[in-house]
Amino acid sequence: MKKALTIMMILLMFATLLAGCGGSQPAAESPPAPTATPDVQPTPAPAPAPTLEPSPAPMPAGVPTLAADAAKRADDAYAFIADLHRQASTYNTTDAQYRYILNCHDPAASAAGEFLYAWSDAVLVATEGKIYIEVGVSNAFSTGGTMATLDEMISGSIDFDWTLPCYFKGYMPLSLAIQNPALGIKNATAGAYAMWDLYKNNADIRAEYAKSGELLFLWANNPSPLSYKGTAEISSTAEIKGNIRGNNGPAQMFVTQVGADIYGCPIGDVYTNVSTGVIDYLITDWHGIASFKLYEPGVLNYYLDTNIGCSAYCLMANEGVWAEITNNGFADAIQSVSGDYLLNLIGIWEAYEINGRQSAKDNGGTIYLPNAALASDLDAAYKAVAQQWISETGGSAQAVYDQTVALVDKYNSMYN
Repeated sequence: MKKALTIMMILLMFATLLAGCGGSQPAAESPPAPTATPDVQPTPAPAPAPTLEPSPAPMPAGVPTLAADAAKRADDAYAFIADLHRQASTYNTTDAQYRYILNCHDPAASAAGEFLYAWSDAVLVATEGKIYIEVGVSNAFSTGGTMATLDEMISGSIDFDWTLPCYFKGYMPLSLAIQNPALGIKNATAGAYAMWDLYKNNADIRAEYAKSGELLFLWANNPSPLSYKGTAEISSTAEIKGNIRGNNGPAQMFVTQVGADIYGCPIGDVYTNVSTGVIDYLITDWHGIASFKLYEPGVLNYYLDTNIGCSAYCLMANEGVWAEITNNGFADAIQSVSGDYLLNLIGIWEAYEINGRQSAKDNGGTIYLPNAALASDLDAAYKAVAQQWISETGGSAQAVYDQTVALVDKYNSMYN
């Protein structure tokens, strides 16, 4: 019996040994070892990634439906930007077939900087990674500074340019209609819609840009309060004296209208000049106040809440660059993410105004509306500026101004 059991045990051990020698089979026929952690069921291996370039997600088209509330417009714009960046991140910009440069005179942390980075992402997606536009903030690609960028774009040393037509006296005189303080623009969205609508529906405005390059978008920024480093609210325009920095056109006409002195300097020098008392009053938009931190203690501390200088912005391409893009078959793709499409991003300016106003208050600043006497003074000054601008500009200025008034009234009623 013992001998039989011993024989059975030997046979069982031999069978077990044979089962453990399965590795003698060719490796190609063995299943791969699971990579899952112990006690976790392995998941099926994903299908191999396609070798083709990724296709972009569908791009929104047409004029967006924007909320009446400014905070909602700001949130929607940043959600739109985040989605654009997600789509653009599927491409490697170093693999782009064509590369161009775009100059921006504002810093990266500004509405203009964020807007142009988003547009560059949109172009990358729309061209399926073929075209990358490098954004140079703080005048990175300009050899002559802000005042020279338009000429540099026209000459071809800059491929694309973001600039303010009001910086260049005589270049786009009719576009300065949007800067008339009598218009009463309430916010960047109303101003941007009005400016873009004006461009699309006024041949004289379109002609101003056609001679300089390919216009891809034209819009307006935030309202510009009269801000200063002072100790009290003003109650009459007679109190407005000294050096005032404001853009060319109606803003500077207002300065002379109230008997003050025009003081010109780059936006980057405003902080120091206001802090040291070289500039007595400033006419710049809430975006500029927020972007350059002009709300900080010791700089600005009073803000007369009235729009004296909402300005036009333009995004343009050099004529030769645009011809190259057209010949290479990408013009339609870039135009599909320009024009009306870019109205989706206007809410960025709303965010900067909200931030600028809140930061001004947080730093002890006073934002105030004009009292009845000052409001009457300002109304008279604004009307005089409008008449002066119409008279000095000539041509179709009256018709352009009337059309701008109607458009601003239309969009002011739509967007709070």
